[in-house]
Amino acid sequence: MSLTGLIGGVARRVVPSAAIAGTAFIAAKSLAAFTSPDARPGSSRSMAPLYDTHKPTTPLQKVVVAAGAALMGFGDPTDGSHVAALGDATSNGFFGKMRSQMINDPVGQRILKERPQVSFTDEQWEALAQLPEGSLGHTYYNQMKRNGISWSTRPPVHFVDNEEDAYMLLRYRQCHDFYHTILDMDISVVEELAIKTFEWRQTGLPVGLIASAFGPLRLPPNERGRFFKHYLPWALQCGSQAKPIISMYWEEMWDRNIDDIRKEMGVWLLPERNSVTHAENSTAILV
Repeated sequence: MSLTGLIGGVARRVVPSAAIAGTAFIAAKSLAAFTSPDARPGSSRSMAPLYDTHKPTTPLQKVVVAAGAALMGFGDPTDGSHVAALGDATSNGFFGKMRSQMINDPVGQRILKERPQVSFTDEQWEALAQLPEGSLGHTYYNQMKRNGISWSTRPPVHFVDNEEDAYMLLRYRQCHDFYHTILDMDISVVEELAIKTFEWRQTGLPVGLIASAFGPLRLPPNERGRFFKHYLPWALQCGSQAKPIISMYWEEMWDRNIDDIRKEMGVWLLPERNSVTHAENSTAILV
């Protein structure tokens, strides 16, 4: 190998890692330097936290957090905290579509009022396995077990500057695994990107658009081609036409037949997903 080739190879490995580390360092320093005593939004002083997990941040700090999270998420898509931070930092001002969907639906109104959170005791979790085969609860339980996912790993919301908006984002985040179940998608990059595209068409939140725009860059050429040929058109059309899934009270539907729920929601499955085995389609994971 020539000296030029050696230098080029090192640069291709070192520069992305250095950019990710540098952005992460700047983001951490920016947040650490920010204090939030007792001021109101719009004040010249720092804003007080609006809910328990809130970390008030300036617009500039949100930009830094979003950039750092995007880079780190691209570098290590197995860490869902990066995608969560990106969602937090980019969602302010984009909750109008989701709020309209919820307040114009009786079930959505109940969810906003009652504020359910996805949570199980050990007994409640194992009870899902005893539900009839083909029910939502049984299917959800099996899919989570098969993919080694825990319902308890969804991180809280930190950077959304409105308490109700923060709950909507948390609800969206906690219900992400239900979307996988109802759409019969596993957790490979291809299928995760399809889910993110579907979610963007449903909610209008930028994190789904960002993921679907830049995520395919991580895919091998054959998987990238399959994503653009099959998964992307399906996700855009199905996400646009299906009933808003943010207004589904999943916790009250465990024993219902999952195919009946799909018909009610106007969801149809992608036939091409069955042409690829999970092992072959899981070169990396994006959560």
